[in-house]
Amino acid sequence: MKRGHPTTFEQENIIRDIMPYYQKGISARATANHTGHNIKTVLKYFKQWDKNITEQEDFIQRTKTTKEKAISSIDDEIISLNNHEKEIDIVRKRAYQSGNVLHFEKMSRLSLKLSDQKLKAVAAKTNLINTPTADIIIKMERDNG
Repeated sequence: MKRGHPTTFEQENIIRDIMPYYQKGISARATANHTGHNIKTVLKYFKQWDKNITEQEDFIQRTKTTKEKAISSIDDEIISLNNHEKEIDIVRKRAYQSGNVLHFEKMSRLSLKLSDQKLKAVAAKTNLINTPTADIIIKMERDNG
């Protein structure tokens, strides 16, 4: 393994290699392991790119807006799942009343799957709500740094 600072040409190659990983949100450690680049070099570029992003004036507002849109989308999904759950419950009750055991069991399994999806959506929403926005993270980093 070559030691020392990379040349300008090598830096360009490193950037070309690791940028796709950064854009996909892959950790610096995983990127270094996968590309074979030094972890310190990868961290240097990742931190530099993070800083560039956070210095954009509308970055904080965009992150807040994106978070609110995601929460709203999850709310819509939960409402949809609740509506489907009610519909399935009606069909399940009718199947039970008519003695159609197979259909009743099928609707019961579907109801359980919907409940599981709803639980995952609620957990995702809770995690998203409890995740600090960029402005809070930046303030915490400045206060601790």
